[in-house]
Amino acid sequence: MKKIKVYPSNKEFFVRSKAFCEQVLDICNKVGITPVAWGGLAYFGYTKDENTVIKDIDLLIPEDSFEKIIRVLEKKKIRYKYSAKWHTLQMFKNDLKIDLDSMDYWYKGPRDFKDFDFDGLRVKTLGLEGLMSVYEKALASKDKHEEYHKKFEALKRMK
Repeated sequence: MKKIKVYPSNKEFFVRSKAFCEQVLDICNKVGITPVAWGGLAYFGYTKDENTVIKDIDLLIPEDSFEKIIRVLEKKKIRYKYSAKWHTLQMFKNDLKIDLDSMDYWYKGPRDFKDFDFDGLRVKTLGLEGLMSVYEKALASKDKHEEYHKKFEALKRMK
């Protein structure tokens, strides 16, 4: 278990995001799903870059799990938005957002997952090689190219 005891630059927002993420992880656990963190949270876990800003938390799950999750969200009255086009299920609580993304659609890399503990938030996370492959593919997009390049280079230094 890799323990992360530092915080991103938006600590207060991150603490609230972690609490909301715990709710989502509990829902996933109840329906037999183990999400895998990727994106900014995984990047922060590897780099421990305290200048990072976490805007949301991205988790990968099997796409065929969306329906089970939606039933629980509706029962618990948690606001959500499902996009079949983007293969994602977004959950909202005030200014917080958790994305459940389809692992089947968005991630084709190695299934080498690591256990991380973000000061109490325990979550499986993409392995370093897998996360690097995500950012390397993102470099091909015109959106946020400079941001993805910086993250990819920072992750390369973690090897």
